[in-house]
Amino acid sequence: MTAGRRCTAFLAISATIAALGLSACGGSSRSSASSPVHATFATAANPVQRENARPGTPGWQIPAGAGTMITGFASEISVAPGQSFHLHVAAPPGSRYRVLVYRLGWYRGTGGRLVMCLPGCRSSRAAITQPPPTAPDSGTGLFRAPWRVTDRVEIPPDAVSGYYEAKLEIVSGAHTGAVGSVPLIVRQNPAAPASAVLVQVPVNTWEAYNPWGGKSLYQFGTSRHAVAVSFDRPFDQREFHNMVTDLELPWVRFLERNGIDVSYQADVDTDVDPGSLPRHRLVFSTGHDEYWTQQMRDAFDRALAQSTNLMFGSNNGEWRMRYADGRRTIVEWRDPTVDPRHENGYFTTFGEPECKLMATEHQWAAQRDIAAPPTSYTVVGPSSDPWLAAAGLKPGDVIPGVVGYEWDSFIPGCFAGRVVPLMTTLLRGSDGVIHSADMVRATAPSGGRVFAMGTMQLAWALDDLAGRSPDPRIVALVKAALRDLTRPGQAPPSFGKNDLLSERTVVLHSVARGCRYPKLGDHDEADLAHVLDPRRCHAGARRPGRGP
Repeated sequence: MTAGRRCTAFLAISATIAALGLSACGGSSRSSASSPVHATFATAANPVQRENARPGTPGWQIPAGAGTMITGFASEISVAPGQSFHLHVAAPPGSRYRVLVYRLGWYRGTGGRLVMCLPGCRSSRAAITQPPPTAPDSGTGLFRAPWRVTDRVEIPPDAVSGYYEAKLEIVSGAHTGAVGSVPLIVRQNPAAPASAVLVQVPVNTWEAYNPWGGKSLYQFGTSRHAVAVSFDRPFDQREFHNMVTDLELPWVRFLERNGIDVSYQADVDTDVDPGSLPRHRLVFSTGHDEYWTQQMRDAFDRALAQSTNLMFGSNNGEWRMRYADGRRTIVEWRDPTVDPRHENGYFTTFGEPECKLMATEHQWAAQRDIAAPPTSYTVVGPSSDPWLAAAGLKPGDVIPGVVGYEWDSFIPGCFAGRVVPLMTTLLRGSDGVIHSADMVRATAPSGGRVFAMGTMQLAWALDDLAGRSPDPRIVALVKAALRDLTRPGQAPPSFGKNDLLSERTVVLHSVARGCRYPKLGDHDEADLAHVLDPRRCHAGARRPGRGP
């Protein structure tokens, strides 16, 4: 990306765009004037702004309990514009169904736009009988659904990158009205200028938790536990809802509502093309992005070393997995001593803890039930901090309902650079042990910056999906962070001795480890490097174990 593109991509203006919408069902054109699209961070309409100026289409929502009567999967994790997804759909004999393809985004609050229907919006096709899943492998638990291709989704050459959904709908037969879905990720056109922001979609973690067919990488010690799982099977709709609808779609809606110049790719794509990350000014590992390959971790390390800014929720890149079967299978033995290739396990087992990349890290059992209400964050960063100041936040302010259901703690001395804690809280994990959750901003010697939120649920304060109420302070903070993290590259900072000892500034959250420090007020960052000395910490210095 050129410096000029980076410079212009995120300046505030408002633009009014007249949208010419094509009816996805009938194919006829109709003209309608759209309401103003507020290009919060752009001087000119980028592809996401132009796309979200088009009229949205309701009906894209899929209930969490769906997918029991009609379901399917795609042969491809993601495609580029002009390429196709091949769907494998199963429905009861005697049923007829159609496929409605939506792009998900903001669309003035509607949340999606109907792109196409297969075989048509007023036609359908007969369901075919699909063969049963293969028997699970006795050693790994791996099985597949060897279903035939039923539908081909041709993505238009001018399609905008994003989360797409193939909604499967039975339209006749005993189960009329039943629905299911197949997630589709459309990458940016490789011939287009790289977007300012790249979102990495965590499909590996979707599959790791996916229990469809009776196996996942979880349910340890039971017959449901596997060490290898395949993408050649549908996603369990309830687990998918917990992963994507709850944790990722609020971010998609927020980014696109604010006109961010953003594109999307799956974590599989990062493994295929590690060099894709530095083409963007900011890379956001969204949602629950827990399962990475070594190639992915190396890609993020190199991107930060090349001054690419990074953004994380929590529990990112914890497990080192590998692919098999042309990246259609995930393998994770958990323990390198039992892995035949001695490659799987925690990244920290191989000398690469997450905190070296993002300054924070998921700790053993720092989690609770996914349905438990989230916890509040307390501001500990100085009120002079530019992100906090933009939101009118000061030390002691409380942000309710944003921490869970797994969270990360700051690890003193792990990150080679300057670390500024912004928010913290204390939570009791599933093992009864209290852990801190910490939001920090870290700056590497390269000048690349990391925004580690320490929580998966910060977006719950950014968007009104599921009836939630956005917190204007978090909205302002994240907008300020995005403006900052997408500015043109700066020269690497000149770190002093105290700055490189990142724990000098970490202890704004020191109460989480029982440390005693002077009362913190309006210190600026330079003051804090001297006021907060970790050697004054009297308790909690030993690092807890890792999470399951």
